[in-house]
Amino acid sequence: MKVRFNRWYHAVLTTLLAMLGFSCDGLDSEEPVMYGALTPHFYINGTVTDQTGTPIEGIKTSLKQVTKSDDFTHVSNLDSMQTNEMGLYEFQCTPWSILRDVKLIVEDIDGEAHGGEFLSDTLDVDFDKAELKKGVKNSLDVHYYQMVQDVKMMRKPEK
Repeated sequence: MKVRFNRWYHAVLTTLLAMLGFSCDGLDSEEPVMYGALTPHFYINGTVTDQTGTPIEGIKTSLKQVTKSDDFTHVSNLDSMQTNEMGLYEFQCTPWSILRDVKLIVEDIDGEAHGGEFLSDTLDVDFDKAELKKGVKNSLDVHYYQMVQDVKMMRKPEK
């Protein structure tokens, strides 16, 4: 009777754990074991150019969340990077880091270098406008969302 109960108990427990994504199989293997649903990522990328369309290197691009209330404004820095020699930038956001009221802030931090001085600009990031893309990574079908946000910066006026 006890043996029958143990077999039944182990069968039910194994089934429940397998349904939750747990397994004991493959613990000694060299390959990574993946469980659960794949999580889509959001990519925000684009090019920073001047008014003539020339890419600008060294522009600081930042993603920030701006929360406003009656009493104060709170700014959280999510990520930042500088554009490369082709004026390109790219941010990757996971769904749990996607927040509302996100701004893309572009700033010229190197002054006269890389083509002159430019005025800073702030753009709203609307994650609802991201396009669903499909691809293959590590032999798995993956889904991701992409937003292209190109920015044209204005030169600072001559003094």
